[in-house]
Amino acid sequence: MLPLGIMALALLLLLTGCSQSAIRNTADPLAFLAPGSEMQLTRDLEIPAARTRIFFQRGKAIPKGGLDYYNPSCDLEVRELRQEAQTVAKDLFVIGRLSSGREPVVSLGTTKLADSGSALLLFGDRGPSIHRYYRVELHSSIQPNVMRLTCRGALDDYYDARFPNAVEIKLALGDIMVFLGQCPSSPILKPGLPEC
Repeated sequence: MLPLGIMALALLLLLTGCSQSAIRNTADPLAFLAPGSEMQLTRDLEIPAARTRIFFQRGKAIPKGGLDYYNPSCDLEVRELRQEAQTVAKDLFVIGRLSSGREPVVSLGTTKLADSGSALLLFGDRGPSIHRYYRVELHSSIQPNVMRLTCRGALDDYYDARFPNAVEIKLALGDIMVFLGQCPSSPILKPGLPEC
């Protein structure tokens, strides 16, 4: 049996270690995307004909063909597909539901080898290349056609792909879209939207 002094010291060290690890930063890094927060579109944007989205990367609006998939990006999406260009006017939007997910860009399938077990051990199964994304619904009383904002992390192997962080999202959007924080200054009466 251990002497009482050693047991007391062990218990003290155990409790001190637990209390140290319990201290964490509880600030939510995605608080700016919380339902009820406001987002300001600072300029008019044109969505090309026969498209429903406009893309942003490195603080600029760009065509989808100009995206660098290995860097974070965002897109603003409207509900209606039109054969003529659409303008989304500068406006104040209220953020609705936040969701997350993943989207593959290309799935190349699996190469079959005579002894694939050895090859997998040597090279590993990296999975398909994907983007992980955050998506927020957007609400405007004057532009109900505006549907959502989606922000993606860099394209990477399935197990290495990560969500974009707050800095990456803000860098992708630049000053085109600015997050203003909680509580709408002019509430939009929409079912399911939190009230301040």
